[in-house]
Amino acid sequence: MQTQTRITPARITQVTAASLLLIGLTIGGCGGDNNGGQSASAPAANTPTDTPVTVPSVPAAKTYTIGGTVTGLGSSQSVVLQNNGVDALSIGVSGSFTFATAVEGAYAVTVSTQPTGQTCTVTHGSGTATANVTDVAVSCVNNPAPEAQVTAFAGSATGGFTDGPIATATFLSPQGIVFDASGNMYVTDTENSAIRRITPGGLVSTVAGTNTVGFVNGPAASARFRYPSETLFNTSGDMYILDQGNNAIRLFDGTTVSTLAGSAAGTAGYTEGTGAAARFSSPVSAAMDAGGNLYVTDFSNHVIRRVTPAGVVTTLAGSGATGSVDGTGTAATFISPIAIKMDSHGDFFVVDISANKIRKVTAAGVVTTFAGSGVAAVVDGTGTAAQFNGPNGLAIDADDNLYVADRNGNTIRKITPAGVVTTIAGSGTAGSANGNGSTAQFDAPLSVSIDSARNLYVTELNRNTIRKITLP
Repeated sequence: MQTQTRITPARITQVTAASLLLIGLTIGGCGGDNNGGQSASAPAANTPTDTPVTVPSVPAAKTYTIGGTVTGLGSSQSVVLQNNGVDALSIGVSGSFTFATAVEGAYAVTVSTQPTGQTCTVTHGSGTATANVTDVAVSCVNNPAPEAQVTAFAGSATGGFTDGPIATATFLSPQGIVFDASGNMYVTDTENSAIRRITPGGLVSTVAGTNTVGFVNGPAASARFRYPSETLFNTSGDMYILDQGNNAIRLFDGTTVSTLAGSAAGTAGYTEGTGAAARFSSPVSAAMDAGGNLYVTDFSNHVIRRVTPAGVVTTLAGSGATGSVDGTGTAATFISPIAIKMDSHGDFFVVDISANKIRKVTAAGVVTTFAGSGVAAVVDGTGTAAQFNGPNGLAIDADDNLYVADRNGNTIRKITPAGVVTTIAGSGTAGSANGNGSTAQFDAPLSVSIDSARNLYVTELNRNTIRKITLP
């Protein structure tokens, strides 16, 4: 039978003491004693050595310049280009260009700022560069000139003599138009032998005459005219009426109509004199100088007459013979002068309808040809290189530009002070189409007038209407 050993506290103490003695002897054998004995040396530590790391070199990225050519850029103009939305480049003359910043690959050239009055477009403007780019093409062209706009203003093709709202009012062969200081329009309603007013609010009324012909002075409502052609105001606000059918110059002070010059019987003739002693033959248009003197186109007498505020009538230019000869006073000739306007220098411009010319007449009576070759046609140009076809009405703006109603050409023409003639409205084909000036149509435009806002108003012989032209 096996005997078990009991583990008692005393026994644990004995084992523990023996274990501690053994551990101590082991440690002592590993180290030196206090008497300077040598102890075993610890192995020397290995010091790490840095090994250089070689980083492979990265080749520099290849870059390419981007450029090309600009063509058509106007004088004193500039266009601003960008590449990839940055790197703005301003160019002031046609020729080659190169952006300052090179690119590694992708490029996209655009126009960021267009030149004034031109449009530039880019071709070959984008891609991925693998070499310097030199074929970007920027082409600049002039923008189309803005066009005049033609709209209906008053009247209807059927004609009539009806007052009221402008939308329903009617006229019969309206001709001359003038404006007063308040912006009221006065229309010479020729075939109705009346003077009509259109307010800025669009209300039409009759201010003098009726649709009955005659030669009667007196209160406006009972006054009679015979196919008046044009009116104009003096500095006092009185209206002069060119009563062509009565061969007289009439005066309307807003209440009463009287006769300034011409036969009281409406007799035609060619006589100098004062008031009723003077004779005209179809006075159709007039202009006024700073002294209040009228300058009248005496149509059938082929002369330009001067009428003072007192009614004294003399001849400024023309001999009474027909022709188209430049000269001074009676040495000059006209063929049916039909319209006249004065510029800011005191010179007069006359539409010589049958000569197809615009003539210039100084206050001293010196006559020259300003525009028109005499050939009946619609041709733009400068001075006598231009051609008109039955020019009729005339207006002048504050810058001394002339506007001509070219009746047989069915167009409205503009003449600059330098004599440059252009067509601003009318395709040349008779009709009533509104819209852009180049495609709009007129039917025998008789007169043209201008308001303070530089809008033109045109009356038409065959349409009984008034058209409005808004200039660009």
